[in-house]
Amino acid sequence: MDLWHPAGILVEKYGYRVVYDAQSSVEAKLSFVIHNGEWLWKPARSEALVEIQAGLSEISLGHVDQPIWTASRNGFFVSSDTWEALREKNELIDWWKLVWFPLAIPKQAFILWLAVKGRLDTGDRLLTRGYKGDVNCVFCRDQLESRDHLFFEGSFSYRIWRFCLSRCRIANSPIIWEEVLQMGCSEWGNKTFKVVPGRLALGSTVYNIWCNRNEIKHAGHPKTEEQLLKKILWEVRTRVIGKG
Repeated sequence: MDLWHPAGILVEKYGYRVVYDAQSSVEAKLSFVIHNGEWLWKPARSEALVEIQAGLSEISLGHVDQPIWTASRNGFFVSSDTWEALREKNELIDWWKLVWFPLAIPKQAFILWLAVKGRLDTGDRLLTRGYKGDVNCVFCRDQLESRDHLFFEGSFSYRIWRFCLSRCRIANSPIIWEEVLQMGCSEWGNKTFKVVPGRLALGSTVYNIWCNRNEIKHAGHPKTEEQLLKKILWEVRTRVIGKG
């Protein structure tokens, strides 16, 4: 059932009846109808066979038969070409520039990616799975924990976010999550070095707020607001200075 004929895989197109009409078998190889470099077919006994034999003129028998990796542009196996052929392709998004860039800290980029995709296990998502425990924000204690509340509508994360951006000399940043992404894509999405602090601040703030949230929720050792701010600014400064 190889793809060798211009019409495609013959059994899929014409059905197994065509094998009987050709006086052949499903185990037969293509060499069954080739002799001394020429086609050797029995007289056509159906319209399907007439179409098949008519398409033989488009096939050259002068080349050596060899396997070809059709997923690759050059006929040989290439992992990147094979991945492109197999993967599901969606519309290219803009926010990837905020998550994946040369100076990004991998663990922070991963958490930021989950946050953008809405895949962090915040209280509202836990509720949909039947969770019966406390799902209020661990910082303010009076609202349902959601991604948007955690980043950055809640009073605690709001102060962290605003202060970090002010130290990075970035003013007038929104606190609504979708607006933060839109602003980041439009203002921090290019490749110039001056936008790096903003992208680093976003990744570090999201990551550290999430880690601090987990420390509180699981009886760990959470950082104070001052400690959290120092850690975020230290991470941003270290990456920027290291590049400079």
